[in-house]
Amino acid sequence: MTKRILPLFALLAGGLLIAGPVSAQLDPLTDPLPRTLGESADRRLDRVEQTLREMRAILFQGRETGKPVVVQPAETQGQVSTLDNRVVDLQETLRRINSQLDTLSTDIAALRREAATDATTMRNLAQANTALTTRLDGIEKSIAAMAKENADRAATETARAQDPSLQFNAAKQAYIDGQYRQAADGFTAFLAANPDDPRAPEARYQLGEAQYKQAGYNEAAQAYLASIRGWPATVWGPDAVVKLGLSLIELRRNADACDVLAQLDAHYPTATAALKTQARTARTRARCA
Repeated sequence: MTKRILPLFALLAGGLLIAGPVSAQLDPLTDPLPRTLGESADRRLDRVEQTLREMRAILFQGRETGKPVVVQPAETQGQVSTLDNRVVDLQETLRRINSQLDTLSTDIAALRREAATDATTMRNLAQANTALTTRLDGIEKSIAAMAKENADRAATETARAQDPSLQFNAAKQAYIDGQYRQAADGFTAFLAANPDDPRAPEARYQLGEAQYKQAGYNEAAQAYLASIRGWPATVWGPDAVVKLGLSLIELRRNADACDVLAQLDAHYPTATAALKTQARTARTRARCA
């Protein structure tokens, strides 16, 4: 067995010695082996050295065990190809993982931006909610104040309706303030509730004044006529007579106006000079005889 091992080892060694010069003389551009297998000279030399190490291991194993040495075709190149394929697969897997990590990083950055935007939106909503709550509180207070004001006004109007003096004075004050429609409504309500009140004639005169200011000559004439029924001896009596005549002139009832104005001197001889002058002017407008 030892004799078989040594010649084989010597043959391998001799082959390597022969292969060395030969490989040194090969041109990498014309050598068919590298072009066929696509390998460089350095890689081929590495493969030969690896094969030599494997053969030495087999020979030493056979020498130590004393068993026949069985040389089988080496599968180193196939294993290397398999490893190369696995490396390529691992590189492709790593590339996909890196691509996925890049995508995840982009998604995480987008989520962080969205979270920051959502946080800002929530803060803005909270501030808007606070402002809205403040406004609602203010509106509630305003409504409460308006309700109290309306209640007070209703109570005042109720008191005026029940108290003739308050009702009369309120209507008169409205006339003084130039609120003629409100004054007319006030005197009308007073007369409806208190037709026999001692102030009823004056209320009718004041009603005529409020209507005259609004060019409501028909309503004014009726109010003036009702106020001077019985020719009351009052400070406003002479003025009511003249205003009645003027209202009739505006209604183109000149004959009736002349009859009324003719009564001024008879029933109110102490009327002021200014009022008598106004009556003469009115008679001229009405073309009284």
